[in-house]
Amino acid sequence: MELIFYGGVNEIGGNKFLLKHRNTAVFLDFGKSFNRENKYFDFPLLRPFFIQDLKKIQAIPEIKGLYRDSHEKSGVDCVLLTHPHVDHFGYVSLLNSSVLVHLGEGAKTIMDIRSEIYRVGWDRKLDHLTFDTFRSGDERQVGDFVYIPYSVDHSVPASYGFIIQLGEKIVLYTGDLRRHGTMSHLTEHFLRIAKKESVDVMLCEGTNVAPQNEDVFLRGFENEFMRRIGKVAPERVKRHCKTEADVEREMKMLVDDLDGLILVETCPADIDRIRTIWKVSKATGRKLILDSRQAYLTYELDKRDPKVEDLPCTSDSFVYFNRIRDRDADMDGTEAEKKWRPKFQQDLIEMCDQICMGFEGREEVRRNAGEYIFCTDNASHKLLELREDRHFECHFVLSKSEPFNEEMVISFDRLLHWLASYQIKQYHQIHVSGHCNEKDLVNIIEEVNPNLLIPIHTEHPVLLARLVEKKIREIKIPVFQGKIEV
Repeated sequence: MELIFYGGVNEIGGNKFLLKHRNTAVFLDFGKSFNRENKYFDFPLLRPFFIQDLKKIQAIPEIKGLYRDSHEKSGVDCVLLTHPHVDHFGYVSLLNSSVLVHLGEGAKTIMDIRSEIYRVGWDRKLDHLTFDTFRSGDERQVGDFVYIPYSVDHSVPASYGFIIQLGEKIVLYTGDLRRHGTMSHLTEHFLRIAKKESVDVMLCEGTNVAPQNEDVFLRGFENEFMRRIGKVAPERVKRHCKTEADVEREMKMLVDDLDGLILVETCPADIDRIRTIWKVSKATGRKLILDSRQAYLTYELDKRDPKVEDLPCTSDSFVYFNRIRDRDADMDGTEAEKKWRPKFQQDLIEMCDQICMGFEGREEVRRNAGEYIFCTDNASHKLLELREDRHFECHFVLSKSEPFNEEMVISFDRLLHWLASYQIKQYHQIHVSGHCNEKDLVNIIEEVNPNLLIPIHTEHPVLLARLVEKKIREIKIPVFQGKIEV
């Protein structure tokens, strides 16, 4: 058995692991590497335009016949996708049509919905690929591989870990998982199955493994920000949460104590968090406003996948439509403005009775700010559009991870300036990760007790190795584009 690493090594995301056994070769995920792209590109001024551009910076591997710009076959049989996050599936669109894509039914649904929301460019086309969907517990065979996917708890539905049998060897691939979310029983079921196996190789994510002083980066940025802009600098108040239930409780307590608009920034596809904010809105008697992209993803997922429950629907939430770029359609009325919008927004206008659009929609939010919770994946954009000469009370909640690199800090700096312009002196961070905390992760590794542990999806693989080195027989730290033979 041979493992070759083309991403997901000393980085969070970008997973691309080529697993070979006899005459079969399978990629475990084929995700976009944001770290690597950010080193060379600056969207939208400098960006890749061809597959070759990504090869030049080693964002994707140089394998003959692997991509759709080739008429040859690559020797790669398929890709097994763990879940529908871009850092795990983002480069799948580049693959040759001869490479099958295996993924969960729900994951395919979410990928389809996302393709309807975002403009389909050269790097997002999926219609040339053949997809084979599975459900949790299905046993599948690909050449010399036999694999079983198991549902796990993560921040997006349809997330899986894999148990793969290659001859006499058992490989366990965790994907991304956690024990503290609303579906933690799925992770526990996966681990119960894994503990019964004699796992030879465990590829284990370690997203949240970090030195205790890692937050020095953010603290330094915040101190410098306060020095630059003085007393108007917003101060972060972190509310410590261990589970998604804690997030709901803390957010409800905060909303009960505050007047004015509650603006919450989340990750675009964090379905669990959108559900939590919706529950808080109902418990506090406020109306939920969703960004158009988050609304379309949520409403369509509710319609297309009955297994995903307790989601906001068109009857109990509002949809906010951004201003149309390069065109001031505020005074033209709904029908006139509608024709200038992308199709998914036109569909939303048809299916929703409760919308916030144009000058009147923004004025409604300002005038009755205390009646709403606004969920968005881009708070700076909303603060820009809602800003008028007349002041209205607004409070901000950061409900996702804080910035941990220079690229994220640039965007965060901009957000803090917008908060200061609204005279917001404090903002609140209320969040739990979509990944295991360090303690849970160590326990999972010790429970599975593999013969060989390979840390992936972490910036600190050596630290993870040290945490479990006394309990695990052998640990290997993968090298980018390196090979491990078992």
